[in-house]
Order: sequence, then structure tokens, then C-alpha cells
Amino acid sequence: MIKTNFYNRNREYQQRVLNLIDQNKEQIFDFFEVDNLDLSFNLYIYDTIESLVKGMNDRGFLSMPSYMCACFKDEDNSLNLFEPKDNPGSDEWSKEKYDNVIFHELVHAINYQIYGSQYEWITEGIATYLDGTYKKGKKWLIENYISKYPIPSIYELEHEFGHHEYDSYDYAYLMISYLIETLGKTKFLQVIKNINEVNGIKNNLIIDAINYYKEKE
Repeated sequence: MIKTNFYNRNREYQQRVLNLIDQNKEQIFDFFEVDNLDLSFNLYIYDTIESLVKGMNDRGFLSMPSYMCACFKDEDNSLNLFEPKDNPGSDEWSKEKYDNVIFHELVHAINYQIYGSQYEWITEGIATYLDGTYKKGKKWLIENYISKYPIPSIYELEHEFGHHEYDSYDYAYLMISYLIETLGKTKFLQVIKNINEVNGIKNNLIIDAINYYKEKE
């Protein structure tokens, strides 16, 4: 059951979010190979991005990254959103683009309901694999971003995700794509259920994924 916490006064936008969840959940269920799932998480919607940040701080989440515009928090099983403006500026979110963010965070909420807490590179890799962020392909990603920075350690991606000059999401996406492509999705889903199996394959995973796509592309 979704428990709604509307700090947002616009009932039409509240319904837009609920409709997006209802319209997209089956696609996500299909990826995770579950027939059906009674969604159970706390949904918070705020009026503005500023009130979202303040609301998160008031609820005890004090170290929110500067780029944060939405988030799913394992700690209280909560999906946290705000309502973009009807006429946004060039550097602001439109409602249409923000729909993709809601989809991304919904992937996290469903992932958590199935598997519980996991490494961030797994959850972010899965969400970006599904949300269409990297439509330009792996070759473009490697040539334009990955190749410009030293390869990070798995420790950085597990403990310092999003806190370096490079984009941690790039590596998470490559790692998850590589695992799905080489293991097959069903085997991949079995592996990520078991922390020991994940720990057994993770140490060289970044390099393996990069080399795989360099050779393939």
C-alpha cells in the first residue's frame, strides 16, 4: 500500500504522480520478473524543490547532494518528489522531463521492495539501465566521459557515490549493462539477490565492463 504524504497542494499533480506510478509499474515488474507486487512505500510530494530539500532535512536527512531533485530513501522506504513549475526556466525541470525522474525513483522503490538495501552502484545502474538516460550508447559514453577520468575503485562507487568529479552513474550503468548482457537477465537477478555472489564478482567489474564494450563497440 502506498502511504501518501502530500506537502503539495495541487491535487491534479498528486494524481499525475499516482497515474505515472500505475502506468509504469508493470514495465518495472517485468524487468524484475515478478508477476505482480502490492507496492508498499511512503510517497512524499512537496510544492517546490526548496521545500523538498527542507522537508528531507526536517525528517533527518541532512547530507543531500547539491544535484538532488528527487530521491528514494531506504531508511524510511520513502519516494520523495516535488512539483516542477508550469513555465520553468531554461535551467529548471519541466513536468515532462521530471516524469522520467519519477520513473527512475520508482525503479528504486520497487527494487528495494524486492531485494532490500543493496550497493548504490547496483540500484543506480538498474535505474539508469531502465530509464533511457544513456540512449546515445556505450561507445559514446566511453569516448566522451569514461575515457576522460581515471577508473574509480569499487570502494569509491560503494562508499563515495556521486562525490567525485566523474559521474558515478556512468560506471554504474556500464557495470549493470555488462552483467545483464553477459549473464542474461534471469541469472543477473539471481546473482544480485546474494551479497556473497556480488562480492565475488565486483572487484574487477568496472575494468571488465569497460574493456568488454571497447572491444564490442
